[in-house]
Amino acid sequence: MRFVWSLPASRAVTVAFGLLLGACSHVPGDLSLEENQVPVTNAALPTVVQPYPRIEEALFCIRRSGVLDDVTFVVGAFADSTGKINAVAPGATGNFVPQGGSASYITDAIVKAGGRAVSTYFGPPTRAVKAQYAINGIFNSLDFGTPAQADVRVAGIGPTAALGWAQLSLTIQLDEVGTRLNRQITMVQRPVRYTQVGVGVGKDWSSTLVTGNVVLQNQERLQLEALNGPIALGVVDVVMREFPRARRQCGGVVADLLAST
Repeated sequence: MRFVWSLPASRAVTVAFGLLLGACSHVPGDLSLEENQVPVTNAALPTVVQPYPRIEEALFCIRRSGVLDDVTFVVGAFADSTGKINAVAPGATGNFVPQGGSASYITDAIVKAGGRAVSTYFGPPTRAVKAQYAINGIFNSLDFGTPAQADVRVAGIGPTAALGWAQLSLTIQLDEVGTRLNRQITMVQRPVRYTQVGVGVGKDWSSTLVTGNVVLQNQERLQLEALNGPIALGVVDVVMREFPRARRQCGGVVADLLAST
Protein backbone atom coordinates (compact mmCIF):
# COMPACT_ATOMS: atom_id res chain seq x y z
CA MET A 1 0.00 0.00 0.00
CA ARG A 2 1.33 3.43 -0.91
CA PHE A 3 0.51 6.74 0.84
CA VAL A 4 0.71 10.02 -1.09
CA TRP A 5 1.14 13.28 0.92
CA SER A 6 -0.11 16.28 -1.02
CA LEU A 7 0.53 19.91 0.02
CA PRO A 8 -0.46 23.22 -1.56
CA ALA A 9 2.44 24.91 -3.27
CA SER A 10 2.77 27.70 -0.69
CA ARG A 11 2.69 25.22 2.19
CA ALA A 12 5.29 23.06 0.49
CA VAL A 13 7.61 26.04 0.11
CA THR A 14 7.22 26.87 3.82
CA VAL A 15 7.99 23.31 4.88
CA ALA A 16 11.00 23.15 2.58
CA PHE A 17 12.33 26.43 3.94
CA GLY A 18 11.93 25.18 7.49
CA LEU A 19 13.80 21.97 6.68
CA LEU A 20 16.55 24.02 5.06
CA LEU A 21 16.94 26.17 8.17
CA GLY A 22 17.06 23.04 10.32
CA ALA A 23 19.76 21.60 8.15
CA CYS A 24 21.77 24.81 8.31
CA SER A 25 21.87 24.64 12.11
CA HIS A 26 23.88 21.44 11.86
CA VAL A 27 26.41 22.61 9.29
CA PRO A 28 29.89 21.82 10.63
CA GLY A 29 32.50 24.51 11.03
CA ASP A 30 32.45 28.03 12.38
CA LEU A 31 28.91 28.73 11.15
CA SER A 32 27.25 26.12 13.38
CA LEU A 33 26.02 26.72 16.92
CA GLU A 34 27.64 24.75 19.69
CA GLU A 35 25.43 22.26 21.45
CA ASN A 36 23.13 23.90 24.05
CA GLN A 37 24.36 27.37 23.04
CA VAL A 38 21.62 29.98 23.05
CA PRO A 39 21.70 32.08 19.84
CA VAL A 40 21.65 35.58 21.35
CA THR A 41 23.27 38.82 20.29
CA ASN A 42 26.28 40.41 21.91
CA ALA A 43 24.31 43.42 23.17
CA ALA A 44 25.71 45.32 26.12
CA LEU A 45 24.34 44.48 29.55
CA PRO A 46 21.94 46.94 31.23
CA THR A 47 23.63 49.78 33.08
CA VAL A 48 22.82 51.82 36.17
CA VAL A 49 22.28 55.59 36.02
CA GLN A 50 25.44 57.21 37.31
CA PRO A 51 24.73 59.89 39.94
CA TYR A 52 26.45 63.23 40.17
CA PRO A 53 29.18 62.50 42.77
CA ARG A 54 29.08 65.83 44.63
CA ILE A 55 25.29 66.00 44.75
CA GLU A 56 25.24 62.40 45.94
CA GLU A 57 27.78 63.31 48.61
CA ALA A 58 25.57 66.19 49.78
CA LEU A 59 22.53 63.89 50.05
CA PHE A 60 24.41 61.39 52.20
CA CYS A 61 25.86 64.23 54.27
CA ILE A 62 22.30 65.35 55.05
CA ARG A 63 21.51 61.76 56.03
CA ARG A 64 24.43 61.76 58.47
CA SER A 65 23.28 65.06 59.98
CA GLY A 66 20.04 63.35 61.04
CA VAL A 67 17.77 66.30 60.28
CA LEU A 68 15.37 64.13 58.23
CA ASP A 69 15.07 61.31 60.75
CA ASP A 70 11.33 60.56 61.11
CA VAL A 71 10.44 63.29 58.57
CA THR A 72 7.99 62.25 55.84
CA PHE A 73 7.49 63.97 52.48
CA VAL A 74 4.55 63.59 50.12
CA VAL A 75 5.91 63.63 46.55
CA GLY A 76 3.54 64.71 43.80
CA ALA A 77 3.80 64.40 40.04
CA PHE A 78 6.41 66.58 38.29
CA ALA A 79 4.64 69.27 36.26
CA ASP A 80 5.72 70.56 32.84
CA SER A 81 4.92 74.17 32.04
CA THR A 82 7.43 74.60 29.19
CA GLY A 83 4.86 73.91 26.46
CA LYS A 84 7.61 72.53 24.22
CA ILE A 85 6.80 69.55 21.99
CA ASN A 86 9.56 67.43 20.42
CA ALA A 87 8.61 66.31 16.92
CA VAL A 88 11.98 66.45 15.18
CA ALA A 89 14.45 64.30 17.14
CA PRO A 90 14.86 60.65 16.13
CA GLY A 91 12.22 58.59 17.92
CA ALA A 92 10.47 61.66 19.32
CA THR A 93 6.76 61.28 19.97
CA GLY A 94 5.89 64.01 22.46
CA ASN A 95 7.31 66.48 24.94
CA PHE A 96 11.00 67.18 25.37
CA VAL A 97 10.92 66.51 29.13
CA PRO A 98 9.24 63.59 30.95
CA GLN A 99 5.70 64.11 32.10
CA GLY A 100 5.36 63.34 35.81
CA GLY A 101 7.93 60.55 35.97
CA SER A 102 10.71 62.92 36.99
CA ALA A 103 9.16 62.88 40.48
CA SER A 104 11.02 59.59 40.94
CA TYR A 105 14.25 61.63 41.10
CA ILE A 106 12.75 63.59 44.02
CA THR A 107 11.80 60.36 45.78
CA ASP A 108 15.29 58.99 45.26
CA ALA A 109 16.90 62.16 46.64
CA ILE A 110 14.66 62.26 49.72
CA VAL A 111 15.39 58.63 50.58
CA LYS A 112 19.15 59.08 50.11
CA ALA A 113 19.00 62.15 52.39
CA GLY A 114 17.47 60.04 55.15
CA GLY A 115 13.82 61.05 54.85
CA ARG A 116 10.74 59.03 54.05
CA ALA A 117 8.85 59.62 50.81
CA VAL A 118 5.22 58.90 50.01
CA SER A 119 4.80 58.81 46.24
CA THR A 120 1.41 59.85 44.86
CA TYR A 121 2.31 59.36 41.19
CA PHE A 122 0.24 56.17 41.00
CA GLY A 123 -2.55 57.60 43.16
CA PRO A 124 -3.11 58.51 46.83
CA PRO A 125 -2.04 56.02 49.49
CA THR A 126 -4.65 53.47 50.53
CA ARG A 127 -3.93 54.29 54.18
CA ALA A 128 -3.37 57.77 55.58
CA VAL A 129 0.27 58.51 56.35
CA LYS A 130 1.30 61.30 58.69
CA ALA A 131 3.57 63.63 56.74
CA GLN A 132 5.12 67.00 57.49
CA TYR A 133 5.97 68.27 54.01
CA ALA A 134 4.78 68.14 50.42
CA ILE A 135 7.52 68.48 47.80
CA ASN A 136 6.86 69.05 44.11
CA GLY A 137 8.71 70.06 40.97
CA ILE A 138 7.93 72.11 37.88
CA PHE A 139 9.80 72.44 34.60
CA ASN A 140 9.55 76.20 34.10
CA SER A 141 11.23 76.88 30.77
CA LEU A 142 13.10 75.20 27.95
CA ASP A 143 14.91 77.40 25.44
CA PHE A 144 17.02 76.47 22.42
CA GLY A 145 19.72 78.38 20.61
CA THR A 146 22.43 78.03 17.98
CA PRO A 147 25.13 80.60 18.73
CA ALA A 148 27.47 79.54 15.93
CA GLN A 149 27.17 77.89 12.53
CA ALA A 150 29.72 77.61 9.74
CA ASP A 151 29.67 76.24 6.20
CA VAL A 152 32.92 77.14 4.46
CA ARG A 153 33.34 75.48 1.06
CA VAL A 154 35.94 76.26 -1.54
CA ALA A 155 35.33 74.90 -5.02
CA GLY A 156 32.35 73.02 -3.60
CA ILE A 157 34.22 71.20 -0.81
CA GLY A 158 34.74 72.27 2.78
CA PRO A 159 33.97 71.85 6.48
CA THR A 160 30.69 72.48 8.26
CA ALA A 161 30.16 73.06 11.98
CA ALA A 162 27.40 74.01 14.41
CA LEU A 163 27.25 74.74 18.12
CA GLY A 164 23.93 74.61 19.93
CA TRP A 165 22.43 74.52 23.38
CA ALA A 166 19.25 74.01 25.33
CA GLN A 167 18.63 75.80 28.62
CA LEU A 168 16.28 74.05 31.05
CA SER A 169 15.07 75.61 34.29
CA LEU A 170 13.16 73.77 36.99
CA THR A 171 11.73 74.63 40.38
CA ILE A 172 11.55 72.49 43.52
CA GLN A 173 8.94 73.65 46.02
CA LEU A 174 8.63 72.59 49.67
CA ASP A 175 5.23 73.17 51.32
CA GLU A 176 3.48 72.32 54.57
CA VAL A 177 1.48 69.23 53.70
CA GLY A 178 -1.73 70.25 55.47
CA THR A 179 -2.02 73.93 54.51
CA ARG A 180 0.06 74.03 51.29
CA LEU A 181 1.83 77.01 52.84
CA ASN A 182 5.12 77.39 51.02
CA ARG A 183 8.18 76.91 53.16
CA GLN A 184 11.06 76.89 50.66
CA ILE A 185 11.53 77.21 46.92
CA THR A 186 14.56 77.00 44.62
CA MET A 187 15.17 77.28 40.89
CA VAL A 188 17.92 75.36 39.12
CA GLN A 189 19.08 75.97 35.55
CA ARG A 190 20.89 73.42 33.42
CA PRO A 191 22.47 73.99 30.00
CA VAL A 192 22.53 71.07 27.55
CA ARG A 193 25.29 71.34 24.98
CA TYR A 194 25.27 70.24 21.36
CA THR A 195 28.12 70.18 18.83
CA GLN A 196 28.27 69.10 15.20
CA VAL A 197 31.17 68.96 12.77
CA GLY A 198 31.24 67.63 9.23
CA VAL A 199 32.42 67.92 5.67
CA GLY A 200 30.19 68.89 2.76
CA VAL A 201 30.65 68.55 -0.96
CA GLY A 202 28.79 69.96 -3.93
CA LYS A 203 30.98 69.71 -6.99
CA ASP A 204 30.83 68.77 -10.65
CA TRP A 205 33.37 66.14 -11.65
CA SER A 206 33.54 65.41 -15.37
CA SER A 207 29.93 66.50 -15.90
CA THR A 208 28.82 64.42 -12.88
CA LEU A 209 27.37 66.36 -9.97
CA VAL A 210 28.45 64.97 -6.58
CA THR A 211 26.71 66.28 -3.43
CA GLY A 212 26.70 65.08 0.16
CA ASN A 213 27.49 65.88 3.77
CA VAL A 214 29.19 63.73 6.42
CA VAL A 215 28.38 64.86 9.97
CA LEU A 216 29.44 63.84 13.48
CA GLN A 217 27.24 64.94 16.40
CA ASN A 218 27.68 65.02 20.15
CA GLN A 219 24.69 65.93 22.32
CA GLU A 220 23.95 65.41 25.99
CA ARG A 221 20.77 63.50 26.72
CA LEU A 222 18.15 66.05 27.69
CA GLN A 223 15.81 63.63 29.45
CA LEU A 224 18.43 61.98 31.69
CA GLU A 225 21.69 63.83 32.19
CA ALA A 226 19.98 67.21 32.33
CA LEU A 227 17.34 66.10 34.84
CA ASN A 228 18.41 63.67 37.54
CA GLY A 229 21.26 65.78 38.94
CA PRO A 230 19.55 69.21 38.88
CA ILE A 231 16.38 67.80 40.46
CA ALA A 232 18.42 66.21 43.25
CA LEU A 233 20.33 69.48 43.67
CA GLY A 234 17.02 71.32 44.07
CA VAL A 235 16.01 68.87 46.79
CA VAL A 236 19.35 69.43 48.54
CA ASP A 237 18.81 73.20 48.44
CA VAL A 238 15.26 73.28 49.87
CA VAL A 239 16.18 70.80 52.60
CA MET A 240 19.23 72.84 53.63
CA ARG A 241 17.14 76.03 53.59
CA GLU A 242 14.55 74.41 55.86
CA PHE A 243 17.08 72.77 58.19
CA PRO A 244 19.97 75.13 59.02
CA ARG A 245 21.97 72.35 60.68
CA ALA A 246 22.12 70.52 57.37
CA ARG A 247 23.32 73.68 55.64
CA ARG A 248 26.03 74.22 58.21
CA GLN A 249 27.30 70.66 57.88
CA CYS A 250 26.77 70.04 54.16
CA GLY A 251 26.40 73.36 52.39
CA GLY A 252 30.04 73.56 51.41
CA VAL A 253 29.81 70.42 49.28
CA VAL A 254 27.60 72.09 46.64
CA ALA A 255 27.95 75.78 47.49
CA ASP A 256 29.42 76.73 44.12
CA LEU A 257 26.78 74.73 42.23
CA LEU A 258 23.98 76.59 43.99
CA ALA A 259 25.72 79.93 43.60
CA SER A 260 25.79 79.48 39.80
CA THR A 261 22.13 78.52 39.42
